[in-house]
Amino acid sequence: MVAVEKAGIPAVAIAARSFARAWQSCVDGWGQPSTAFVTIPHATTGQQADFIRKMVDEQIDDIIRGLTEPPAAPAAPRGAGGGGQVTEVFTIEMNETPEGLDAVNCFLAERDWSDGMPVIPPTPAAVEQMLKGTKRQPQDVLMVMEPGFGLATVEKIAINAVMAGCRPEQFPVLLAAIDCLAQPEMNHRDMQVSGHTEAPLILVNGPIANKAGINFGTTAMGPGVVNSANTAIGRALRLCLINIGYCKAGSGDPNFVGLPTKFGMCIAENEEVSPWQPYHVDRGFQRNESAVTLATVTGPTTIIDSASKNHEDTLNNIASMMFYRNAGAGAWIRGWQSAQVGHTNKRVPYQGPYHPIILSPSRAVIMAEAGMSKQDAQEWLHRNCNISLKSVLGARPMPTDDSGKWLHHAELQHLADDVDATIPALESAEQYLLFVSGGSTHYAHFFYGTYGIATMPVEEV
Repeated sequence: MVAVEKAGIPAVAIAARSFARAWQSCVDGWGQPSTAFVTIPHATTGQQADFIRKMVDEQIDDIIRGLTEPPAAPAAPRGAGGGGQVTEVFTIEMNETPEGLDAVNCFLAERDWSDGMPVIPPTPAAVEQMLKGTKRQPQDVLMVMEPGFGLATVEKIAINAVMAGCRPEQFPVLLAAIDCLAQPEMNHRDMQVSGHTEAPLILVNGPIANKAGINFGTTAMGPGVVNSANTAIGRALRLCLINIGYCKAGSGDPNFVGLPTKFGMCIAENEEVSPWQPYHVDRGFQRNESAVTLATVTGPTTIIDSASKNHEDTLNNIASMMFYRNAGAGAWIRGWQSAQVGHTNKRVPYQGPYHPIILSPSRAVIMAEAGMSKQDAQEWLHRNCNISLKSVLGARPMPTDDSGKWLHHAELQHLADDVDATIPALESAEQYLLFVSGGSTHYAHFFYGTYGIATMPVEEV
């Protein structure tokens, strides 16, 4: 739409009313704030054709007006965390009164520069102290965050880290998480602007977990002082997405209802008691190295495993969560997903989704005592989590060439007319991301992954 307008061809977008602010935020970020749009009461997904026509017909006059009248002069561009070399400094007066103590938070709230909770004032001295947690230079750019196209410099990330309550020894974990987010397979633009409830899950491995004070035992994904590092790191990433990426609730972020997980999620693997090798070793790192893995997820769902008598009962309980049709089940047969690269027409294919399964140590031990490695457990899930091919093909047409041959996995086309044929829910066993964390109990958490994953090293300081 923006490209059409920039080419001099009049265009009008049609957006659901709840997406109006998100639309304006996106076209602001794409440098075409005057692109016309009209609103309709409801999203069109799943609606009947007659109902959609009625909603659009009611906006015909405004559509014609948008196509025929010159757009109004654009307002001054709103800040999106851009990349100027000079950091703007604000002076805020504080005093001991309730209003004075809350002055910084009021200042941020007026500008929509927060997640809605009180923050630590990011004073120049506090930011300078945070920057001691890295060898990188303040103006080094880790990525361009969408939808606002803000340059994620080390300094801007440090500002948000201070606000979230991070300490300098935790800063390298946050930087590694953003290094992950910058990888094309993370498809971070779609995560940011999706109406779906998606959020980044930070998984930490290696010695940095202890150094940063990350809790990997009981209640590790909950509140409490013991989880201050987990909370601060996860929250800092969300603040970066809000303030640098301009993904603000109701505008850049059009998420239809949201989830508390969007405030931030960070957890480390309980390597001390896990019977298996750590996840970052699965990804090619040495055990004594530190690494961060980032997965975009929705959920979680709790797996209750109290009645299991053996390892297959445990695996069957996990497998029972794998069949939500819109969570990647069988979609691989149509080919890999792809991510748009910045403000270009280029797309990068990637394998996904990856479903993180957070196992308590005792659930991993059940399988290990039965002689199963982590890879054995993944292979079991891959072998037993199947879905009807008929249901996959019925969801939407397969892409084919002119002769009707499937463009992807043509070797399976002969099964199309077999009503009993099944295929694996996910393409590969590795997409069942088994991560041992938390206290020893009969529970596990399952997250539906939505895109690819990335794992990056943590800087040693």
